[in-house]
Amino acid sequence: MSTRKSILLLALTMAVLGIAAFALMAVKDQTYVASEAYAPVGEPNRAIAVVYYSRSGHSEAVAREVARTFNAPIARIAADYPLDFSGQGKAVSDANAGELPRIEVEPVDLDLARCLFLVSPTWMFRPATPLWSYVEQTDLTGKEIVLVTTGNSRFEQTEIDAFARRVEARGGRFIHHLFLRRGRIFWQKSREDLLAEARARIRDLRRRGSATVELVIQA
Repeated sequence: MSTRKSILLLALTMAVLGIAAFALMAVKDQTYVASEAYAPVGEPNRAIAVVYYSRSGHSEAVAREVARTFNAPIARIAADYPLDFSGQGKAVSDANAGELPRIEVEPVDLDLARCLFLVSPTWMFRPATPLWSYVEQTDLTGKEIVLVTTGNSRFEQTEIDAFARRVEARGGRFIHHLFLRRGRIFWQKSREDLLAEARARIRDLRRRGSATVELVIQA
């Protein structure tokens, strides 16, 4: 076989594998993966709260793990992004346009919360649009905010900085961003590995200089 044909065959093979991997990832992103249910044991630790948006269940699992770590109250954000190609397309277009969707939020009492964990996937290298909507409609005065995002790619620091500015415009103090990479298009972490990383990263907050998080972790 000539060198030219070998190169063409290799290029075709790589293209086919890339398309197959992308199709597999698209199917996974349209599949909700359940996680262990969570509710505070006894009286919850109201010094901390967790609010999250999750479309396919991965960020939900992380949010529940964070809440479980602190025995904290938790609330889910609902938004109209169906688990199909239309929902994926709307998520991408809204993220690119910075469109703020209508949301509904489960009731959660934030009056005593000193630290609020906001959890979501990354869409187009930034927190998912429902989380931006939540910030815009919530009084965050006096609260330290930890942003936790999950994703298969990466995030743009400029987008995190923009999110932090919106938090601070609503009265909050943005103290840290944790990014949990679920994998890449060709490989994915197991749910167990993802949650183990989340627990380890939360423990690392002790070294970040947040008196509120230090207090809550020891509670």
